[in-house]
Amino acid sequence: MSLAVGVDLGGTHLRAALVETSAERPTPLHEERLPTGEDRVPERVADLIASAVGRVCTRAEGPVAGVGIGIAAMLRGQSGVVANAPNLGWREVDFRSLMRARLGPRVELYNDLKAIAWGEHRYGAGKGAPNVVCVYFGTGIGGGIVVGGELYYGAGNLAGEIGHTKVVTGGAARLCGCGQHGCIEAYAGGANLAARVRAELAAGAQSQALAFAGGEVAKVHPGHVDQAARAGDPYARRLWTEIAPLIGMALANACTLFNPNRLILGGGMWEGTPELRRLSEATLPELINAPTQETLTVCETSLGDLAGMLGAADLISR
Repeated sequence: MSLAVGVDLGGTHLRAALVETSAERPTPLHEERLPTGEDRVPERVADLIASAVGRVCTRAEGPVAGVGIGIAAMLRGQSGVVANAPNLGWREVDFRSLMRARLGPRVELYNDLKAIAWGEHRYGAGKGAPNVVCVYFGTGIGGGIVVGGELYYGAGNLAGEIGHTKVVTGGAARLCGCGQHGCIEAYAGGANLAARVRAELAAGAQSQALAFAGGEVAKVHPGHVDQAARAGDPYARRLWTEIAPLIGMALANACTLFNPNRLILGGGMWEGTPELRRLSEATLPELINAPTQETLTVCETSLGDLAGMLGAADLISR
């Protein structure tokens, strides 16, 4: 039995799981889930992870190879430094050192979507496909790439940052949490999209999305907008008509560049907005060149929110 711990650190919650990585289709042997809290101070988050890892490891019947942590962040090369984690509010944080001080040397950080892409490639919707592009739409937007059966890191460990590819230019381009303007995450990331809709409703925009949220602007989220769009609400339809082609453009460009066997799509925002998903996918045939489409299969994640933990655990055990 080969055991490792996979951690999925997001903007609001963290999850840790003990995984038997040698299994054909592993499932967590034991799992912990904790909120990261409002302040998200790196040292305190490191304490929370260490505590969760300690608890899942009490169930281990044998040695644990290490702890792989998937984090929603841009990492600075292989240094273990979080260069930018917009949804955690971190800049230039040596988070690997914080974790190794608590858990020992067999700890490694991975961008969360690299961990997810690897998990899907090893055990899920990408199994058997040597070339995979995996994109998740959640609080933010991220991507991971597998080329020739190997995870692709890029020169600075930043390959796959599809959320920060530009889809709008000029003075009207929306500000992203990364500090630049015009990123697809600024338009279709769950947090940015919710903030935009709430601001527009507070400024007087009319939409059924507000009623679906119980009449409270602060509770409106993209799922309510999608519900309104399916009901024919003009505001929601206009917004989705604006955003869907931008999503399609980002996905199509990634497929044109990397020519994957499979494009795997998932994430809470993606799954919670079926109408936006339908409109976005409908743009792909006209935006991806025909030869690329001949070898491409578009599919949904099969591992769901387990993918990152399974991928991180497998990576640290290799």
